[in-house]
Amino acid sequence: MPGASLTESPASRLATSSLALGGGVLTAALVVIGAYAGSDVAAYAVLATGLALAWGWPLLLGLPRPTGTSLVLAAACLGMAGVVVFSGDDDGMQALSVVLAGGLVLAFLHQLVRTDGREDLTVSLAGCSFGLVLLASGMFSAGAAPYDQGDAAVAVAIGAAALGLLADAVLPEQHAVEWSWPVSVLLGVLVGLVVGLVTGDLSLNILLLTGLVAGFAGAAIRRVLRLLDTDDPAGRLSYGIAAVLSTGVLAYAAQYLINR
Repeated sequence: MPGASLTESPASRLATSSLALGGGVLTAALVVIGAYAGSDVAAYAVLATGLALAWGWPLLLGLPRPTGTSLVLAAACLGMAGVVVFSGDDDGMQALSVVLAGGLVLAFLHQLVRTDGREDLTVSLAGCSFGLVLLASGMFSAGAAPYDQGDAAVAVAIGAAALGLLADAVLPEQHAVEWSWPVSVLLGVLVGLVVGLVTGDLSLNILLLTGLVAGFAGAAIRRVLRLLDTDDPAGRLSYGIAAVLSTGVLAYAAQYLINR
């Protein structure tokens, strides 16, 4: 199976891929709607998109033994969702660190049972760890949902990342790289402004800040990942999902600032 390659093209095929764009937009829609419906629904939304990410992530990064890495990520995603769903009144975010640590243990065990000489061991571990962080970030958005204005925080953090993904797909090819950052930040601030005005003045400043940081963080993640190039449909799909889930932790931070 051919691995991912690096590309110097300003307009990466990943950035303009319909699969990446569709995966990111669908992920954002499911997570935001789930947040307004309740933390359990949001957790199931992140679980569904997280499993799709687990499937394509090692193919996007060109990791050796992709099936084992996908299984590790899928098991961690199931554990994270279970923490949120069965935590009751507590959002379960403290226990999420235990699941994340367990995922890292599984990642190391996967390397121990490999029979190919453990080629690219460091790259494989780093790629799996990166995937675990993205899944945890997405699940933090589900953890934010039950709090007062947590759904608004999710809408801003996730919405800003999705709009940045859309912007990358329509920006002129010759300016795609240099315009991605400012356009993404501007869109994030606009999302924060709109949601903040609808929600109420008390949280406006925090939601504006959340949109700004989410726009910047989403652009940073996309800037790193779009250097990769893969023809695998699952890999392209995982790019869009990863770009959106990467800002989920900012929703949890926003609700904490709102409710402190």
